[in-house]
Amino acid sequence: MSFDSVEYWRKRYATGGNSGAGSYGALADFKAASLNHFIESNGIESGIEYGSGDGNQLSLLKIERYIGVDLSPDVIDNLRKKFAGDASKSFVEYDPDKYKVDASTTADIALSMDVILHLTEDFRYEAYMRNLVASAKKYIGIFNTATEKQLEKMAAHNRYRDHRIWLKANASEFTEVEVNLTPPELGYPEATGFYFYAKK
Repeated sequence: MSFDSVEYWRKRYATGGNSGAGSYGALADFKAASLNHFIESNGIESGIEYGSGDGNQLSLLKIERYIGVDLSPDVIDNLRKKFAGDASKSFVEYDPDKYKVDASTTADIALSMDVILHLTEDFRYEAYMRNLVASAKKYIGIFNTATEKQLEKMAAHNRYRDHRIWLKANASEFTEVEVNLTPPELGYPEATGFYFYAKK
């Protein structure tokens, strides 16, 4: 049976799982510092994140308006409860196989953090990237391991993809303007980092 990434993540969150190690500790701090600096430096007011996860990474984000999109109904319910007192944040449950971007799901910057790694199916990766680009009014921010070289042993829910290849072929209106690679001491592959793009 082929691996189903949607089923995996819905079950993972439904049974009490979290967003994984990348949303906690030193890596979460690195991502937050990189993203918050880019937001402040470019006067970004609104953001939409595809794959908002359990909210731990979100708790470190500094932005005026935020839309979190996730495929897990459990995650969305928990996020709405967790941030119930924060009117600057809203959350949308979506079916990645049917979802279409509209005016309510666009923002200054569209964000993807540690999600591309988990898009094991080609058709879902394609749809995800198209939605990400369609939601970005000015900028795109992608935290990813940008390589096509797989490890000898990879978890079933992981697959490396170099998003730069897709963007060059399908979203040439966006130009890479900043890259912040993770420090070597964190122990991640050399192509791992935050990649930022601006619309021409």
